[in-house]
Amino acid sequence: DVSVYLNAIHSVQAGHDPYADAMAVQDAFHRDLASHANDPTPFSYVYSPITLPLLRPIGAVPVWLSGTVYWFLYAVCALCLVWVGMQAVEDSERNGFLLFAPAALFFPGLLQHDVILSGNVAIILYALVLLGAVFGWRRGQWHWCYLAILIASCYKAPLLILAVIPLLSARRQWLPAGVTVATGIALFAIQPLVWPSLFHHFLQAVNLQFSYNRDFGCSPAGLLSKFLFGRGISYTVAGAVIYLLYAVPVFAVLFHLSRRLLNAGFSLRRWIPVLLLGVFLLNPRLIEYDIVPLMLPMALIGWRFLARYYPPTRAILCLVSIVAVGNVFAAQNFGHWKQVEGIFLIVFFVAGCWDLLQQSRTPSVIGTPQFLTSA
Repeated sequence: DVSVYLNAIHSVQAGHDPYADAMAVQDAFHRDLASHANDPTPFSYVYSPITLPLLRPIGAVPVWLSGTVYWFLYAVCALCLVWVGMQAVEDSERNGFLLFAPAALFFPGLLQHDVILSGNVAIILYALVLLGAVFGWRRGQWHWCYLAILIASCYKAPLLILAVIPLLSARRQWLPAGVTVATGIALFAIQPLVWPSLFHHFLQAVNLQFSYNRDFGCSPAGLLSKFLFGRGISYTVAGAVIYLLYAVPVFAVLFHLSRRLLNAGFSLRRWIPVLLLGVFLLNPRLIEYDIVPLMLPMALIGWRFLARYYPPTRAILCLVSIVAVGNVFAAQNFGHWKQVEGIFLIVFFVAGCWDLLQQSRTPSVIGTPQFLTSA
């Protein structure tokens, strides 16, 4: 991904259309696959034209400097995602998860070259949004989170779905969440008027991302879209229908649980992992790097669910076994890894929801859940 960004910077610096340049390389590669059998598959720059003005000043500084700054920021943001996950750990769980936290970025097999080391900007975007969310959980002020969501949506429009995080974490967030989403949609919609040619080529580049690479991700919609696409069915229509069939129930469950949270049915630390996993499932296309922020939340969900039914030692062994199986599938790059990841996401989400429903029936849960302590 860093190579894709660098190629786009060079195209912009030369006064070219970065989408057209990348698509020309892709077309040449796929027209003669035999002669490129040992070459890496080329990718297009698939972020909307509103991001291109930022590439020019980046290209104006030496590559070694911009690269060093980017990778430093990237590493800091990856560690921030681990820190955010630790905010959901309860005091009784802290010692154990302090040992697990450093390994979070290794699961499931995320040190493959095409995941964490690809340098995809998603790691930075998620860190900004989730740091804003922590600010909101602690202080009840969500403006930084909404601003980060708007910035993230300029690169990846589906990330507007992250506006659901404050909506389901605090009261009176319908208006600011709605304004944020509407502003993000407006920023996207105005681009074909400002950059008609660039925007047209941008849409073509996005379409080739599916047609050439067929990477629909590991979300339920992505997995089923890929299955249908391989049988000649349009992924656009199929993906939209499939997405609605599960996204509406997922949001309904999240909304119901959020009302229980706001009525002190369970603690915010219990809610955060399930909330994050559910909101990410609302993203129609989840790629491997989109799962990075979910590593600690998924481990927390697994631990809490298993600890409800098993003694601590057995629960730990079960969780470690699940983590190990997932890591082996990813590290060995088995052909069905995305299907395994998709199943993991669904199973952990269901387990987390079940645990919260059981927790909310326990009368010992007291206190105001809206804010994290500043520990």
